[in-house]
Amino acid sequence: MTDNELLPARLEDCITLCADTYLVTNTNFLDIYRQSDAAEYLRRKKDVRYDFYGGFEESERKIVVFFPDYAEGISYIIDNPDLSPIVSLEIKKDNFSELSHRDYLGAVMALGVKREMIGDILVTDKGCTMAVIRRIAMYIKENLNSVGHGSVTVEISDLFDNSDAQSTFEEKRCYVSSMRLDAVVSASFNMSRNTAAERIRRGDVLMNGIVASKPDVKVSFGSKIVIHGFGKVLIEEDAGITKKGRQAFIIKKF
Repeated sequence: MTDNELLPARLEDCITLCADTYLVTNTNFLDIYRQSDAAEYLRRKKDVRYDFYGGFEESERKIVVFFPDYAEGISYIIDNPDLSPIVSLEIKKDNFSELSHRDYLGAVMALGVKREMIGDILVTDKGCTMAVIRRIAMYIKENLNSVGHGSVTVEISDLFDNSDAQSTFEEKRCYVSSMRLDAVVSASFNMSRNTAAERIRRGDVLMNGIVASKPDVKVSFGSKIVIHGFGKVLIEEDAGITKKGRQAFIIKKF
């Protein structure tokens, strides 16, 4: 069975289990492309109550959570964090090690934990905060003693806090003849317009969490655009029209 066939089957399993047990059910973590596929599939399910959740604000990797009638969507999880399918791992490093996102992810996966059990990882100067599926959190806590050449300690929390996370981005002013997606992608990611259009047609570009396949779709200010391997940009601000009639705008590129 291919990945494209597995995802609908997993979604249906969660829907059925939620209906049969009258409990909150969930998938494992999905990347942004699988989230788009899941959203497209679930749009046809008019009687199914669901939402996407990653723990952190602006999470990229998220689970799909299915709710019975008594649960008021994501607010039910936020108000009852001990019932959330995911938890926060607070991984504290020693004072000597310089560790990256890749170091933390690699160390956890070296324990035999699959990538789909791990959500976003927010690196801080003291370590990192990692979203994980609740049922494997204790296993990681008991077995993760080192990352790279440094020692670490692990604590489990029902609450997510990204206030100390390192957020690095480049702010840039761009210019386009119009706010078409291919033009905005070209200017934001420093690629030719033909290359941008080809990536859009191939389904490589997501705008606001949905695959955008038409190069001429209009981009609104405040939109988030993601291309796998190139990062993400936030189309942050309308910077006005130049004397030559070109649209100027400000982006944050992460």
